[in-house]
Amino acid sequence: MGYAMCMNIRKKIPRESTLYINDVYTPACERFKAEYSALGPIEIVPTAREAAENAAVLISIVPAGKDVMAVYLDEKTGVVAAKKNKDRLMLECSTIDVASTKEVGRRLAEEGSGTYIDAPVSVRTFPCICIQRNILT
Repeated sequence: MGYAMCMNIRKKIPRESTLYINDVYTPACERFKAEYSALGPIEIVPTAREAAENAAVLISIVPAGKDVMAVYLDEKTGVVAAKKNKDRLMLECSTIDVASTKEVGRRLAEEGSGTYIDAPVSVRTFPCICIQRNILT
């Protein structure tokens, strides 16, 4: 997910809750941890598996269906490799193809990994541009 979205989560979860973060670009995680650790504990984890083993709620946003499949279904580093937790909540917010979403949801259910919710976000350029230019009132 984006830096600002992650910051918003860290600001709004309880101060004593640990936020586990993972990204392919580790320097971004390190910078985030340095900037926002004053709001509560932040741990950088190397894989989605470690995040799933430590957190009851997972929120993911990645570029494409193949990336979602890797985050959730990789047998060594994905969520399916984590200890099973039927109470785990997984919010997948990537805007991806329907087939990938259905496959991930099916496999996670079969594995007893928790509740998977497809909750895509999208960016609407036109309204954002209008607001920035004060066109909308």
